[in-house]
Amino acid sequence: MFKDKRSGKIALVAHCILNQNSRALSLAERSNVITEIVEFLARNEMGIIQMPCPELTYEGLLRQPQTKEQYDNIMFRRHCREIAGKIVKQIQEYSKCGIKAKIIIGIDGSPSCGVTESGILIEELRSVLKRRKIAVSFHGIRYERLSEDLIELEKLTRD
Repeated sequence: MFKDKRSGKIALVAHCILNQNSRALSLAERSNVITEIVEFLARNEMGIIQMPCPELTYEGLLRQPQTKEQYDNIMFRRHCREIAGKIVKQIQEYSKCGIKAKIIIGIDGSPSCGVTESGILIEELRSVLKRRKIAVSFHGIRYERLSEDLIELEKLTRD
């Protein structure tokens, strides 16, 4: 559709992958970004959408780490559902113009953005995507297995 240099591909990325400053107290694994993921996305010509951090926008920066069970309440789930709805609207807007959401990258172990054991935002996001019949691959990364995750991301994002 566009006659410029756009790749036509986007990745939706958990907030803390692009900004470790947003993590709960004592949980930052890096000083700023997870460079390997950012470099992978750039190398594969994917635009990056930073998904909001529901924990940060719900509890603030000076929050203690909590489990999924602690966050799984009506108010937090509603908060995540609203965020998921806005994310899906962005995906749809890009799609109308021929730009495809190739992957949603979460952080396994996160009460919000875990993928393997779904966090609350990921559960709500999957639900909205399913209702709107939109197929997007998901992958949850772990800091201790980044090299394996990069191999898996390569497989999931092939054209």
